[in-house]
Amino acid sequence: MLEYQKQNCELTLKEGVSIYHSSFPDGKEIYKDKSEKKIWRYHDATHVIFGMDVSLEEEAILDTWAIWGTDFTLIQALSYYKLPELKELQDKLLSEVKVSGFLKLYKNVFKTKVKVLRKVWKMKKKWPYQFPNEFYDRKISDLRKEYGISILKPEEKEFQKLMWSGVIEDS
Repeated sequence: MLEYQKQNCELTLKEGVSIYHSSFPDGKEIYKDKSEKKIWRYHDATHVIFGMDVSLEEEAILDTWAIWGTDFTLIQALSYYKLPELKELQDKLLSEVKVSGFLKLYKNVFKTKVKVLRKVWKMKKKWPYQFPNEFYDRKISDLRKEYGISILKPEEKEFQKLMWSGVIEDS
């Protein structure tokens, strides 16, 4: 378990994002923002604030957190899905696992997504997807407390890994 995946993590958001980036396995690219929109900056911070790792399964679960637990807009979503690096990754995954693999992925994480929805409904307020720079210097535990974010415990993550060339092995 990474430090930021503990509910009462005392690291700053900036430190959490750094740990998230250092958890990427060899060969997995850390995407950098190429425009002023800072899409990857905000995306990576959602991994940290909601306690999700870099695996495909937790990416799929993070979608539920982002859609229902943040103020993420349709315009932001469309900007995100237009990124060439994301399209390239989706094309690679689709060519390898096919539509059936995607269906299996979402079937595998469905129960966990329902748990996330229950946690979202208990939040005090939505996480600001485009958060202010000052948040980087705040403790993750304080931010979670302010927004009422209760991250998933390891035992609440009920899913099987989808086997593909980019699978993240448990350490």
